Amino acid sequence: MPPTVLIPVNRLDRAKGRLAALLEPGERAELVRRSLGTVLEAVRGAGLEAVVLTSDDAVRGILPEGVRALAEEARIEGLSAQLARAAERLGVDDLLILHADLPLATAEALRELVAQAPPSPSATLVRPEDGGTNAMLLRPPGRFALAYGRGSGDLHESAAREAGLAVRRAEAPALSLDLDTPGDVRTLLSTAAGRETEAGRYLVGIGVEGREAYGEG
Repeated sequence: MPPTVLIPVNRLDRAKGRLAALLEPGERAELVRRSLGTVLEAVRGAGLEAVVLTSDDAVRGILPEGVRALAEEARIEGLSAQLARAAERLGVDDLLILHADLPLATAEALRELVAQAPPSPSATLVRPEDGGTNAMLLRPPGRFALAYGRGSGDLHESAAREAGLAVRRAEAPALSLDLDTPGDVRTLLSTAAGRETEAGRYLVGIGVEGREAYGEG
């Protein structure tokens, strides 16, 4: 069976706080909507099932037909704990946890990620330059504690090995760029391909390159 794809999405009114110097709140929310749309289209094109984990009715309201929404549990604090509980609720053997802010994501990249994954038990990760975890395919989930945040890539790899899982760091350039900082935005807009993404066209259209904070962070 192909993996189920679990995509956590923060509340739009809290979206992308590290981009606050560059983008207004409404612009940050729109950037999330566009990036999420790209990710969901990639998941659909890869023939996978997407489940969006969120506490925001506004996020649920923009999901395309056929995309399942899973509500966060109010009694649970923190992204890692919410994802762990969501994995329990889904009860699947193969789970791909995927960030929503991957503007270059494609169906081909997701298919290649799945193809690179070792057999169960295993953990296959895609890491951005800052050492986080943009994508993680768990076969099965629940074998080690999740530790999302800065430096999560090393923590996840170490915990997976200690739990006896085969670990692979996948080569997936299209899944390696997320949009957390002005530097990430500059990276996206530094190439023609990045400028032609949904997120790229939006950022160019609102004139982000002319803003003082564009060159910072």
